[in-house]
Amino acid sequence: MTLLQLSFLLLFYHIYRVNGNAKLVQIMAVVKSESKTVSINCNFPSDCISYIHWYQKKEGETLKRIVYASISDGAAYNDANADSFKIDKKGSNMALKIYDAKKEHSAIYYCACWISGGVGNYYIKRFGSGTRLIVTGKGLVEPRLTAYSRSEKHREKSIMLCQASDMFPDLVKFSWKSKSSTGDWTKTTSGDVVEQRDEKENNIFVTSMLIVDKDTAKNNNYQCTVEHEGGKTKTAEVKSDKVEKSEKRPKDDSPNPTCPPSENTKQNLESVDQKPSFYLFVYAYGIMLMKNGVYLVTVCIFLLKRKAGKKDESSQEPSK
Repeated sequence: MTLLQLSFLLLFYHIYRVNGNAKLVQIMAVVKSESKTVSINCNFPSDCISYIHWYQKKEGETLKRIVYASISDGAAYNDANADSFKIDKKGSNMALKIYDAKKEHSAIYYCACWISGGVGNYYIKRFGSGTRLIVTGKGLVEPRLTAYSRSEKHREKSIMLCQASDMFPDLVKFSWKSKSSTGDWTKTTSGDVVEQRDEKENNIFVTSMLIVDKDTAKNNNYQCTVEHEGGKTKTAEVKSDKVEKSEKRPKDDSPNPTCPPSENTKQNLESVDQKPSFYLFVYAYGIMLMKNGVYLVTVCIFLLKRKAGKKDESSQEPSK
């Protein structure tokens, strides 16, 4: 990347920079039976200008706008062939309404608005995360949450695993928390999070892996939370194995056996199982190595291009 290109990118950033806290909030999914009324909420920030726009994205089709509504009074203006969509505004919530839901309404719906970019009176359209609408005869099925705990005695990293399965719809969102010294659960700020999605025998498995330093993990407890349709959540606590000072390593240098969870742990987890998974650990470690490899290749290419550019400049200089 040349100095000119870098300067252009910095200029572009300053021109189009917007308030990072200005978010349009949507839930992940809504499941409804045919002929029922659907309401898809969109909580918009005060930064939005004049109108809230609603877009529809069906599988295999392009994103298209279906309706937009005034922020001041909620007056709606439908786009062509989109008369079945209505708007219901209450405060800072602009809900998209479908009063007679059909299977062809199944899609992902995004709300959006224009926000000032600050410098130069530029504007940028900010989108919500999108809500997946599923119109079907099948009812909502909450996920089965399985927590995995593994302690690697000979590695610098420890990994915590949570897996969601047997749910409908199959869209979930994970978050991780750690227990502080005061006993409060706070959002985890350290470590890497990797997610894996697998399909087996017509069932979807979504696994979230939290990778932290072994020294950080051994004395901490971790909690994973999975969010399903409509904001419903399930939580499982993953307790790391603690290494006691009196503990001795086996002579054959093999890892110590993992102790079964205590009765208190079983009661806390209720229906949540706690199992080891070596395959997922290897996968997560491979992802980390791949990221490092990509970074190394990028740096090498940059250095080679820079060296080649200097050679070209020297070859063009007139001989004295």
